[in-house]
Amino acid sequence: MLSKVFSASLSGIEAVPITIETDIGRGMPTFNIVGQADTSVKEARERIRSALVNSGMKYPSGRITVNLSPAGLRKTGSHLDLAMAVGILSASGQIFDRDLQRFCFIGEMSLDGSIQRCPGVLPMVMAARKAGFSAAAVPRANEEEASLVRGMRICAVDRLEDIIGHFNLIRPLTFCMGRGPDKRELHCSGPDFSDVKGQEAAKRALVIAAAGGHGIFLMGSPSAGKTMLAERLPSIMPSMTDDEILETTIIYSIAGLLDENTPCITRRPFRQPHHKITAAAFLGGGTVPVPGEITLANNGVLFLDEAGEFSRALIDALRTPLEKKRITVSRRGITCHFPADFLLVAASNPCRCGYFGDPYHVCTCTEREIERYRNKLSGPIMERIDMHFHLPPVDYEELMNGESMTSEQMRIQIEAARQIQYERYGGTEIRLNHQLSGNLLERFCPLDQEGENLMAKAYRQLRMNPRTVIRVRRVARTIADLSGSDRVLPIHLSEALSYREKRSQRGDME
Repeated sequence: MLSKVFSASLSGIEAVPITIETDIGRGMPTFNIVGQADTSVKEARERIRSALVNSGMKYPSGRITVNLSPAGLRKTGSHLDLAMAVGILSASGQIFDRDLQRFCFIGEMSLDGSIQRCPGVLPMVMAARKAGFSAAAVPRANEEEASLVRGMRICAVDRLEDIIGHFNLIRPLTFCMGRGPDKRELHCSGPDFSDVKGQEAAKRALVIAAAGGHGIFLMGSPSAGKTMLAERLPSIMPSMTDDEILETTIIYSIAGLLDENTPCITRRPFRQPHHKITAAAFLGGGTVPVPGEITLANNGVLFLDEAGEFSRALIDALRTPLEKKRITVSRRGITCHFPADFLLVAASNPCRCGYFGDPYHVCTCTEREIERYRNKLSGPIMERIDMHFHLPPVDYEELMNGESMTSEQMRIQIEAARQIQYERYGGTEIRLNHQLSGNLLERFCPLDQEGENLMAKAYRQLRMNPRTVIRVRRVARTIADLSGSDRVLPIHLSEALSYREKRSQRGDME
């Protein structure tokens, strides 16, 4: 007898509906799974056998053949267990197949028939809804995650017996309707910028970076406050939209980073990888490609603390993600595209000992050591970071008595500037100023004659290049938005030019 049951399989951060065809015929008792199934899928044979018996059902004695369609797509993961078990029960006539075609089954099974949590449930339920299914059976532990899909009937199951009882009209399952993301205001939690005494100029730079989505490079001596400032950046960023919440939660679902306490990502991510991280963990990869740190930081902040300690090859690998806002990973014939739209914050000491240029400490590094340390951050990477800021040491009076802006005060400015950008770029493919380029830059960021003269002078004196000019104008557009100006004025350009690497030459233009 032949049966058809439906599930889904992951491909990058998306999922593809899978048809599971089960045929039970005469012959020697065997259990064959075909259709490019990996080891984790084929191991389901033993799990399913024990789960059926321990659930009070009969394991068929004939020749069992399970085909996973489409056959050209490689299937990975143990989440296909439940669908294959239901397919065997249907093919052997142990459950009625009424309404079976409306369900998408997702779940890993234990030997006793209980259904275990599995990663990637959210994108698989979304793929099922898109394919026209009206209900999804998922593990109880994944119920909150699956309920993020609006318009889908979600059935959370604990054991295989729950499925059997429902289709045999013994104990109907309980369904809940997907309600979509639950947007909660969470800015009040986490560290606040009021904890940082002094460094008001650095806070101003971070407001500009967050308002326009500009990457920023912070350089300063140890204890200047680089890490404290970066860690508080998510507290001033606007709340995530529904689409951003779904996209980010999908990424964390695939990476297996959701649990009962965190079924949905509603706060902007803050990722701080160690400088000894591997390329696969940083960029994404593995035998079955999974998201790396740059994708886990999508819609949030990627903080590279002590950027000079990262390998140059790893830092240079950021070139494409910074430009394209996505990363492509290929492994064993599988090509996956992962989003990588993050706000980059890189922090570094000026040298290995940390005190080059410090007015209160003596640098012990040689000129060659300083050059080698700084060369970890290559010219092409530094050019792709819109803003560069040097943090001076904090004076004692400023530390003890200085006033400090709070995260709420900073966030109000940022939200107002972003609202201006959303309205300005309505109907275009961009949302924030850091995406401006080409004709859109000329359209939305024109300069008057005085501004053109200033840029021409800066281009020569700072030895800029066309890419740097574009980035200066982007930052100037954000500064103008923060001041409520429709036009980019020379004063906005002057401040934007101050956030470039060759700061020692700035005085020649003022």
